[in-house]
Amino acid sequence: MNVGIISPYSNGFLEVVPEGEGSDYWQIAAIHINGKAFCPSPRLYRSEQVALAQAAQIYDWIANHEPEISGGDCYCSKLNLMLWYQPKEF
Repeated sequence: MNVGIISPYSNGFLEVVPEGEGSDYWQIAAIHINGKAFCPSPRLYRSEQVALAQAAQIYDWIANHEPEISGGDCYCSKLNLMLWYQPKEF
């Protein structure tokens, strides 16, 4: 069973998941900030801690650029990745 980690960060939380059963590699599933979820382009990280550290950098970038994103997709050149906004279903 693949169990992800949800870690509180600032005013939101970071969500990371293992690549697969028994894998040491992790992916960032989503960055949750101000009631919105953003998903970065898929990338593998060597450990849970590395994935969470990168997710924290992405969170900080989103927090500083949220007005520019305004509910759409965007490219973060500083971190060399795409971010997709995932609307939450009610």
